[in-house]
Amino acid sequence: MTVRAGRIVGDKAAPYGGTGAMGAIAADLARVHDGTRTTQLELGYQRTADGQAMVNVRGELDIATAEQAHAYLRRMMDGEKKGKVTLNLADLTFCDAAGLGVLAKVAGYARRTGRTLRVSGARPSLLRIMRITGMDEAFPEIRTPALALVNCPLPREGTASPG
Repeated sequence: MTVRAGRIVGDKAAPYGGTGAMGAIAADLARVHDGTRTTQLELGYQRTADGQAMVNVRGELDIATAEQAHAYLRRMMDGEKKGKVTLNLADLTFCDAAGLGVLAKVAGYARRTGRTLRVSGARPSLLRIMRITGMDEAFPEIRTPALALVNCPLPREGTASPG
């Protein structure tokens, strides 16, 4: 199994070729190949219509992609000024304990650095697991599932979202 981490390139990339989040539209985070099928996790960064940061999560957040996802989300948070960041989980197809750990760690990091991290678009099964495991303390919006399912800000016109 090999893991390949993606990087943002072009005029929206961070200075000096880094993997920054400011102004980046989309980033292919990690692709995991097992020889028979491709499992991937893609994290796409964009600004919402009201100027807030949003990360679209697509694929599987699991033990194979957790480390890279955590690193990417931390870098993205570091690139944001104080404010709100939304994780759009509508296209998250699988999340194991390692993935839940990433969400919890990133929420704690956001809180410690004066930012607000929230989730939106999560599937009911993920919301249930998050509530059972006490993650509603870090993400209070999941206490009202209807809001967590639909409360996703719209991207700015002209910005691409992954997919």
